[in-house]
Amino acid sequence: METAKKTGPKAKKQTNITQIFRALFFIILCLFIVNIYYLSTKDQLVPQILKAYSALVNFSLSIPTPILMLIGYSIVIFYIGYYLGMKKKK
Repeated sequence: METAKKTGPKAKKQTNITQIFRALFFIILCLFIVNIYYLSTKDQLVPQILKAYSALVNFSLSIPTPILMLIGYSIVIFYIGYYLGMKKKK
């Protein structure tokens, strides 16, 4: 029997940051699905969704209107700059 020759020392496998985030994403997604299944078996899914939605609505109503206007104005100005830049690039 012939043995394979080793060309060098074994290099440790490097973990990429995207692999870590992908694993965390799948773990969180699985936990979310299990939570939804648990709530549906206890007949608490709809009340929990309504509770989360009402909290989101209350949070959005608590944000002052001038801040929303400033954000909207900034988005419009940046979009116009992007559009003119792309037009000039052609």
